[in-house]
Amino acid sequence: MKKYIKLLTVALAVVCSSHLSAQVDENIYKDIEFNMPKVKETSFPNRVVSIAQYGAKSDGIFKNTEAINKAISETSAKGGGKVVIPRGIWLSGPIEIKSNINLHLEDGALLIFSKDFNDYPLVETSFEGLNTTRTASPISAKNAQNIAITGNGTIDGNGDAWRFVKKGKMTDSQWKNLVASG
Repeated sequence: MKKYIKLLTVALAVVCSSHLSAQVDENIYKDIEFNMPKVKETSFPNRVVSIAQYGAKSDGIFKNTEAINKAISETSAKGGGKVVIPRGIWLSGPIEIKSNINLHLEDGALLIFSKDFNDYPLVETSFEGLNTTRTASPISAKNAQNIAITGNGTIDGNGDAWRFVKKGKMTDSQWKNLVASG
């Protein structure tokens, strides 16, 4: 089990690393109790585009969903590259990452997802291995290969808007205020 956890840790580190040249120690695969495919490193063309080039605005109010998805789609169609989210506050609805895209958040970039439930339609998907209907995820990828999210920026999924509130975890006054807010 320790070997399995270590392997998962290495796999996540390689996939999520902002240093895309991380090397995997080949000994990590030795004596694994099951057939585990080797982690492949990502590699992207030297194309770099900013979401600002596609009309995105960093005021934290303008919804940049269309601009971000267009930057991703057009960059992917040209063979891929790095789609940069610059320093600033960028509001968005769901983003779909496509093949050969490195979505890179620069230092000081805050990608914050909308609290508007209308931005997240119901979609057919798989959740915990079961086919189901759920709301669209803030970030998704379908049939995509060679993708990454890198950088030192922050992604805020606005989970407080989506998480179910449990009455037992609030004081009576907190619960009353929440119910009164609608």
